[in-house]
Amino acid sequence: MHDSSFFKKGCFIAILLVAVSHYTSFVECLNPAAPRPPTHYKSASNIPSPPPDENPFLPSPIDDALAAAFRWTLQRQSGEVSDIPGFNGMMQELLDYRVKHGPEELERVSYRTMIALGGPIPFIYKHLFGKMEATPAILAWFAKFLLPFLVGDMTLTTRSADDMRGGGVLVKRCRVLEGSGCKGICAKMCKGPTQQFFQEQWGVPLTMSPNFETGECQLV
Repeated sequence: MHDSSFFKKGCFIAILLVAVSHYTSFVECLNPAAPRPPTHYKSASNIPSPPPDENPFLPSPIDDALAAAFRWTLQRQSGEVSDIPGFNGMMQELLDYRVKHGPEELERVSYRTMIALGGPIPFIYKHLFGKMEATPAILAWFAKFLLPFLVGDMTLTTRSADDMRGGGVLVKRCRVLEGSGCKGICAKMCKGPTQQFFQEQWGVPLTMSPNFETGECQLV
């Protein structure tokens, strides 16, 4: 109970710090400068992984705190614990769990982890603000500043080439895909459960389009 309370307080403080430090950029999410790039993504399992990143993502102390909270929650959902420290250790735990229990069970564990971390926030947001036109743009803004610990740097984009409203996010180089080296982890730990989580818990449809050749992923 003490550990659970500690991590929940840590997550809350990290979210608060992010919101305060980036307050002035919040308005930008409603009218992002970057249009959504054309989506011609392949997803075949035989596509080679992207080349090494020349400018790798450097996590901040807030990113490290969020990653620790995510990993701690994931460990309690899966029961898988690795001695490897940091983000690489979490990727190893995901790979080990997938081997032992299969991809479908990994998807369920990932979904339960998201629900545990979200707490009552998605339910409250869904019923108070879920119908707002700006909801996709607001959630995109929060994703840009709260999720780099998991997926790396992100850029706000429009919803589509024909819809210039804010509400899209482009992951420049996914840490999960690169760190795990496994397209199955991308599909079952990230894409599937995240789309389900936003649809069912937040009431917002989400489509994720990973590009295995470049490591990018478009969320809209």
